[in-house]
Amino acid sequence: MKAKILKESEEKLIINLSKIDFETANSIRRACMNMVPTIAIEDVEISENNSALYDEILAHRLGLIPLKSDLKTYVKSADCKCKGVGCARCTVDFTLIKKGPCTVYASDLASSDNKIVPVFPEMIIDKLFENQEIKLIAKAKLNNGDYHIKHSPCNAFYKFEPIIEVLAKSKELDNVCPKKVFKAGEVDKDKLIDCNLCLACSDLFPKNVKVSAGKDIIFTIESFGQLMPKEIFNTALKEVSNGLEEMKKSIK
Repeated sequence: MKAKILKESEEKLIINLSKIDFETANSIRRACMNMVPTIAIEDVEISENNSALYDEILAHRLGLIPLKSDLKTYVKSADCKCKGVGCARCTVDFTLIKKGPCTVYASDLASSDNKIVPVFPEMIIDKLFENQEIKLIAKAKLNNGDYHIKHSPCNAFYKFEPIIEVLAKSKELDNVCPKKVFKAGEVDKDKLIDCNLCLACSDLFPKNVKVSAGKDIIFTIESFGQLMPKEIFNTALKEVSNGLEEMKKSIK
């Protein structure tokens, strides 16, 4: 397999994959979403909560807050030397103490590790009125999407490489394409990557344009913010490779 980065940002990574079949690409896609671990709040100990939210709802909201994750420092509880008891290698502690009237934001969570913080600080947790108060301790742990969707780091999808051949230039093509791939009747090379092979252009103007799917695969990762897209992709490749090695051993 060969990979070439087409577009990259903190939120999204688009890669051209060549010499790869559809099934392998799908395995990588599933690994990106389900096998790459992230840190999320797992246990919540509430000592005070007289807000409008029940304890269970409050804990659920905390668990769904995306947290910046560090795969080099932390390990899963099952793989930790503490055997799941909870230590600095597998657990991040958060405290939350707020008294109303106020709005409680994700940024109000005080972390034991300044690298592990909410991805979206302005995410609202709760709203407190006069004399309402929240006091709690939360423990965040590393796990993957197979355990719970809150640990999934991204949305990943792929498509065949679009190949568009303009047979006869026409400005009418500009308004037909929902992805705005055409400009002045010709293919805009910067927008070609957005084509999803809907065939709207070739169906309406078969004499003007020809659309086909190439052999390469356009692979896209949209990060939820816990990890950088490239780190998600590279970690997914390692997880797939490790899974294959384990399968080899079991067959032997």
